[in-house]
Amino acid sequence: MKKILSLLILAVCIGQLPAQDLSVSGYTRATAFAGIISSNDPTLKSLYNETSLKLKAKAGIRGQAFTDVRFRAGTEFGKEFSTLTLREAYVNLLLGKVDLRIGKQISPWGRADGLNPTDNLTPSDYFVRSPDHDDMRLGNFRIRAQYNPAEWLKLEADLVPWYTPSQYRFDQVEMPAFVTINSPLHPGFLWDKTSVAGKIDLIFSGIEGSVSWFKGFDPLPVLKPGALPVPPFTDFKLEILQAPFMQQTIGADFATVILGTGVRGEFAWKIPEQGDSIDPFIPNAEAQWVMSVDRELGPVRIIAGYMGKYVKDFIPADPPQAFDPAMIADPQVWPYLGPVLAGQIGYYNRILNDQTHEWNHSVLLRPSVTMFHENLDLEITGLYNFTTGEYLVYPKATYHLTDGLIATGGYQYYHGDDYTRFSWIKNAFNGPFFEFRLTF
Repeated sequence: MKKILSLLILAVCIGQLPAQDLSVSGYTRATAFAGIISSNDPTLKSLYNETSLKLKAKAGIRGQAFTDVRFRAGTEFGKEFSTLTLREAYVNLLLGKVDLRIGKQISPWGRADGLNPTDNLTPSDYFVRSPDHDDMRLGNFRIRAQYNPAEWLKLEADLVPWYTPSQYRFDQVEMPAFVTINSPLHPGFLWDKTSVAGKIDLIFSGIEGSVSWFKGFDPLPVLKPGALPVPPFTDFKLEILQAPFMQQTIGADFATVILGTGVRGEFAWKIPEQGDSIDPFIPNAEAQWVMSVDRELGPVRIIAGYMGKYVKDFIPADPPQAFDPAMIADPQVWPYLGPVLAGQIGYYNRILNDQTHEWNHSVLLRPSVTMFHENLDLEITGLYNFTTGEYLVYPKATYHLTDGLIATGGYQYYHGDDYTRFSWIKNAFNGPFFEFRLTF
């Protein structure tokens, strides 16, 4: 009731503002995700309604503001829920060639298709169920300053004083019954640990690109063991923490057109920071790169991409053996308990950070076609990882029923062997989905 009243109060306030200084838009949608039918996999994964209210306001020629409020209610992960989320809310100060934006915002970096290794400022919700990939992105409080000294040059500086972690639903990942994974820890408000970043964009008529630098907390925390139970054991429980870590990233990207074909590329060198002693749970330094091309042939568009990774100082490790809590009945095992559990958690981090191999190679293919006077859009996304054998097949159809009213349907199928990221998420995502959306 409080959330509904908040929306009503907001609507009343909107009605009091000058019409020429405010624009209102948004959408309402009804979405359903179903699972593969089996005895241990519920048929209905998600069923929810969501309304987004977007407000754009102007204050003369010097000030602008944007707000995106979303109310969602339904059932998901086997539970009923209702949430009122302030996705974005920021103010822009336009000071000649300087644009200063302050507040909760989403402005991802990177020009490549499929993966953006230079985008370390935007956290993600990896378990959001939505046909729109952009819904994975989460807003965080950020101070962004952009300076345009020339049409071909843009300088940007960013400050993130409050850490917002990416969301990973480990409660939806099959884990041993004795394991509990806590919510991400927060480092607090510390100026010496504030995330900072800078970027130089060069924009010309035939090509554009940027070089960037980031120093701060990686959006995705690592897993670390909590306090181990003290023997003798009565009811063995293992607590795992999600801990943020600092890193530096040096990146670059570009986009151009060659013989009518769009060509994009992106590169990042990531260097996690260690403390006075080596932390084995922090990932290794790594290089990531992405190359993609896209071409339109009448109503057909084809996007193809390659993603690669190299892990520095890589040490091979086999997946851990399943841990049997009954083993701890033997006192001879107790001295080795800590190292065994630490090794298992360390391998979970390798999976999370995609560092189970020294080299990693993946390809992406996304053909799409527009039909029936641009009322029907058909596309299929295919992703294959040559290194791990994981793959994704994701067909989707979007039909424009009327202006502003669309219906979307499709199917997600993730496949991965044990101890891979796709093996973790396939039970949560595999299956069909359908959505009606009215945009206003």
